[in-house]
Amino acid sequence: MDLSIKIMNKKNTVANILKFQTDETSDYWRDKLFDMYTFLDKEKSAKMPWEKRKQYLSSELSLYYDKVKSVLQNKRIESQKIWSENKNAINIIYSKVFGIDCYHILNNMVAEISLNPICPRNLKHNNFTFFYGGDSNNFMKTALHEMIHFVWFYVWQQYFADKPAEYEAPHMKWILSEMVVDTLVKKTEITTLYPEPYKQKPAYKYFYDMKINNAPILSTLEKLKDKSKNIREFMETSYKYCLENEDSIRIQML
Repeated sequence: MDLSIKIMNKKNTVANILKFQTDETSDYWRDKLFDMYTFLDKEKSAKMPWEKRKQYLSSELSLYYDKVKSVLQNKRIESQKIWSENKNAINIIYSKVFGIDCYHILNNMVAEISLNPICPRNLKHNNFTFFYGGDSNNFMKTALHEMIHFVWFYVWQQYFADKPAEYEAPHMKWILSEMVVDTLVKKTEITTLYPEPYKQKPAYKYFYDMKINNAPILSTLEKLKDKSKNIREFMETSYKYCLENEDSIRIQML
């Protein structure tokens, strides 16, 4: 695996943020923007019709983007250096965890620095975004998190030969991939790479309250991982478990 760090341009940055500000988006996702940027008026935005909301947020965020251009450039240089220093260790550990040679796959990944506090990824194009704020730990935890998805689905597709469109929301294969980030960080050597401040809860926070038959779902996944002989068996057993409990899982999703 190899990774290039780029700065997302202003137009794409604003468009990327607006995807999470529609009327259909849950408050869980929409509120992250206003928690991060207190100069934005959350109540004012919520009352606006969509076109006016787009104009308001686009204008404010465009001005802010111009103010932090030098910060974005420094973050790009810093993050590329961190990746170069850790690339070999990451490839060694991910190869061991996933049972494949990670040195010879996904060598065209791109990480784009963005103002968006939400960090979407695109499996088809091997890219993801990461938030410009915070320290070096923020870059590392995002990169390690997203690379779990990339390698997980690389192995998954080779094994199941199914449709990559099913690897995205709202499909259960996507939900499982988000849950197993916690399992793989805590139950494999990926934990040695993961920054300490983020190690305890590396997955989406609502998974930590999710229960099936009064048992925490993430604890159940850990047990399934312990019983599995390899990553492919864990994929099979964990996905079967999720399908059997799909209704209960979806009710608890935000």
